[in-house]
Amino acid sequence: MHVVDPHGFPLSEDAQYQPSPHTFDDAHAFLNQLGIRNMVIVQPSIYGNDNACTMDGLRRLGPEKGRAVVQFDPETTSLEQLQEWHDLGVRGVRLNFKSVGGEVEQAALTASMRRYADAKAMAEELGVKVCVDHFGHPSMGSLEKAKKAQDLPGFESLVRLLKGGQTWVKVSASYRLNKDPRHPMVESLCREILKTRPDRCVFATDWPHTRFDGLDVVPYLHAVLDAIEAEGIPLQQVLVSNSDELFDAEAR
Repeated sequence: MHVVDPHGFPLSEDAQYQPSPHTFDDAHAFLNQLGIRNMVIVQPSIYGNDNACTMDGLRRLGPEKGRAVVQFDPETTSLEQLQEWHDLGVRGVRLNFKSVGGEVEQAALTASMRRYADAKAMAEELGVKVCVDHFGHPSMGSLEKAKKAQDLPGFESLVRLLKGGQTWVKVSASYRLNKDPRHPMVESLCREILKTRPDRCVFATDWPHTRFDGLDVVPYLHAVLDAIEAEGIPLQQVLVSNSDELFDAEAR
């Protein structure tokens, strides 16, 4: 989930879009309606490296109910700051290439990830979990050209990462891939990911559905839930248990 409060927390000068306010209170009310107790707040791209809004929400949740994924510059962020964030419930850093409108070559991506790994000397010993958003986010064009999930650029690489055990994939926000909630290629992609490592798939609400204000997301939600059940995978696993492992719920 994202918390967006432009009135309380000004957006970055480089923000690529101007969202409607979706405050922490709004997010909390939304989850209460669904009977969801815990929340993972993900830093929106529109705030850049300023995590004030995200951390405000995390502090209000407390580590018993909250986790967060932040964005920061490893060259200017101290180990003390990282430890403080960790104690509050931060469990990840967001590398966002889609929302900022850029394409990243392999060498640049490798250099970027190494910068974050170098932020803590024990990174290799601790192990690094990677979570890929929105089914790997294939382009609309590639979905239209493909006849099966295996035809999608990058799919085989994603499968290898999943099989390695340190990568999770969010089965979420299929409306960002295609406007048809029952698009056959999106369904194929979802089911192939679920087959590969059902224990490495996590569901996310993607609330407040930034850039898709007013969209009825229920049909897209039902399509994902149907795919999970069609593969014979317990909903509890994808909606709860896998996320608990990814976001270190046992440390509460």
